[in-house]
Amino acid sequence: MRVIREGTAKFMSDNFGISSDTTEVLFDAGLLREDIARRVLIRDEYQAQCQPGKKTKLKYHLAEKYAVSTSTVEKILSQSI
Repeated sequence: MRVIREGTAKFMSDNFGISSDTTEVLFDAGLLREDIARRVLIRDEYQAQCQPGKKTKLKYHLAEKYAVSTSTVEKILSQSI
């Protein structure tokens, strides 16, 4: 899923200084998995955008963006890292 790879490339660049080309190579080599990257992106975006009274709307947005159910988003957010 393109949104996951692009989001991961941005996350890796912003947080670790890893280029998007390197991130793509890591995905292609199987060293980064999209399912795990999706979890990280959902948690990171939720923490960055979470506001009181808008949590449910944000969960629906994340579910739509990353093509998962809202219950999956809730499960991801409830799991420890």
